[in-house]
Amino acid sequence: MADLRTTYAGVPLENPIVVAACSLSGMIDDIKRVEQAGAGAMVIKSLFEEQIIWESLKLEEDINVGSESFGESIHYFPPLKHAGPKQHLMWVEKTRKAVKMPLFGSLNAIHPGNWVSYAKQMEVAGVNGLELNVYAVQNSPDRTAADVEKSLYEIVEQVLAQVKIPVAVKLSPYYTSVANVAGELDRRGVKALVLFNRFIQPDLDINTELLRTEMKYSQPCEMRLPLRWIAMLYGRIKADLVATSGVHDSEGMIKQLLAGATAVQIASTLYTRGIEYISTMLEGVRKWMDNRSYRAVSDFRGKVSQKNVTDPSLYERAQYVKILMTAP
Repeated sequence: MADLRTTYAGVPLENPIVVAACSLSGMIDDIKRVEQAGAGAMVIKSLFEEQIIWESLKLEEDINVGSESFGESIHYFPPLKHAGPKQHLMWVEKTRKAVKMPLFGSLNAIHPGNWVSYAKQMEVAGVNGLELNVYAVQNSPDRTAADVEKSLYEIVEQVLAQVKIPVAVKLSPYYTSVANVAGELDRRGVKALVLFNRFIQPDLDINTELLRTEMKYSQPCEMRLPLRWIAMLYGRIKADLVATSGVHDSEGMIKQLLAGATAVQIASTLYTRGIEYISTMLEGVRKWMDNRSYRAVSDFRGKVSQKNVTDPSLYERAQYVKILMTAP
């Protein structure tokens, strides 16, 4: 039988399927089903500092309701404070005890000190690795690309200096030079790059004239952007390359592995097809490998990367010329 063993951030996995940070990690029964279906690893739903701040402010607001009318009422009960990240960390510990597969923590903070503090606490909670979700909308005309990148490197360096578990960075595709940022993170010791963060974009309702946001599942065509960059980065950096967004079936997984990925993250396809679809995807990859006499993932990983194809320019601008010349 085909050997699907691989790595994510250097952590050994039984196969390349990593369930991405999502609500499926919010229930122990679902997490166990993910493991039983055969997933190689799971990223626990993200710890967002913004959510902690919002919940803390909401708690304070609720406690103080009516205090302007009955000031003495605020002394009826002992002072209450939000528990901060403790609830999330307790859930991480509970999840760690429930399954044996590798688990990765996901973190998105705002203040530099909290990146380090939360990372250290997640390490203690028992995760095998940490995924830094370094994302913020850069809406200031005065903040340069160099400023944004400097902030990223500082966060990563501070976390790396304080934890012993491997660290991955989930990147945005919007950096001026994705390749340079990838190289800089690799040189600093990041063990994996997850390409790319999928952002929820706002929309407008023309009937209510209000802003609305909604979570929509990814589409298979979205996998082309990470595929392209994984193919171009393969062989140029040491860090593991992990594809996310748009991988919905075994064919999509095979494509990313051929491009050079060590693993793929999936979520949307599990909501539409069910958690058990993991086993179907794995069986599809095994059959494909058996048909081509590939014994291990390493036998074909990166085979169609930019480094290994006959015409490397097809991953760059040459494809546009070819399409324009052949279009009807």
